[in-house]
Order: sequence, then structure tokens, then C-alpha cells
Amino acid sequence: MKGMVFTEFLEMVESEFGYELLDRVVSVPGLSSEGAYTSVGNYPHTDMLAMLTELSAATEVPISELVFAFGKYLLVTFSRTNPEFFKEKADALEFLEGIDTVIHTEVLKLYSDVKLPSFDCERPSPNELIMRYQSQRPMADLADGLIHQSAVYFKNDIEVIREAGPTGDAHSAVFRLRMQ
Repeated sequence: MKGMVFTEFLEMVESEFGYELLDRVVSVPGLSSEGAYTSVGNYPHTDMLAMLTELSAATEVPISELVFAFGKYLLVTFSRTNPEFFKEKADALEFLEGIDTVIHTEVLKLYSDVKLPSFDCERPSPNELIMRYQSQRPMADLADGLIHQSAVYFKNDIEVIREAGPTGDAHSAVFRLRMQ
């Protein structure tokens, strides 16, 4: 995973839970970088899972809820650091439909070695979007958080129905979105 994801996660931990808990999370034994992450580095997703497990144990918040909250946090960060991806989008559905074709295309230009999740999108009607999420990493909850925060960002009332994907775990999911 790109280091930027790690640094943003650690910033969220510090801002939401404080420095002492951040120190505990980055001190988990066995982390590949011994808890030191840079935004330009590449790190195994198992480090993130280990830190999430520790954070969950410390806060008694389920890992899925923490990952969902991190997805929401990331969307806010992305909107601030990459406003060009949000400009001229009519609504959250249009923005989300362009994740693979626009945003991920640009990311791959900068980081050819990155392994991005895929979002196969289908638009049954102007007010509906079906997103099929697939990833090597178990982060469907992060995608769910990004989707929900996109609706907040664009001030859209969107019903999000999440179904299990083909793998039946957090490596895949189907999101059915309907704008109200």
C-alpha cells in the first residue's frame, strides 16, 4: 500500500484518539517499518491490519467500523489535496463512477507499481449506480466509507445498499447507490 494511506491513517488516529494511542498503534511488534511511515513509501497491507487490530483492541470499536471511518476521513483529505477530481462533477454518482477511469488512471501515471482496487461501474439510470469493488486487500469497508462521505461532500441524499461480492469477504463488495 502507498505510504500516503498509512500517514493519513496515523493522522486520523492521532486526531481522533490522541498521541498516546497513536504511539501504541505504531509500536505493534512485527511492523515492517517499525512504525515509521512516509507518504512516498510502499508498505505491506498487513501492517495496516496489525495497527487496526491494536486500535480496535484499545478502543473496543470493531475493525470494520474503524476502516469505514478511515474511508470517510480519506475522502475529506482527498477533496482537500486533489480538488481537481471533484470539480465539475454534478453529483456523488458522477464522481464515484470516475474512480477507476479518472482517478486511478492518474494515480497509475504517478505510481506505476501501485496495486489499486477496481470499481466496475454500471449506470442503470441517471439516479442509480452499481459499483462492484474488488481488491487484493480486505478494505471494502474503506470503500464504503468513501462512498458515504462522497454523498456528504456533494450534499446528495443517497441510499447505499451493500451486498457481498464474489469472494464473500472484505476483498469484494457490490454497492447499489440510488440518489433520492
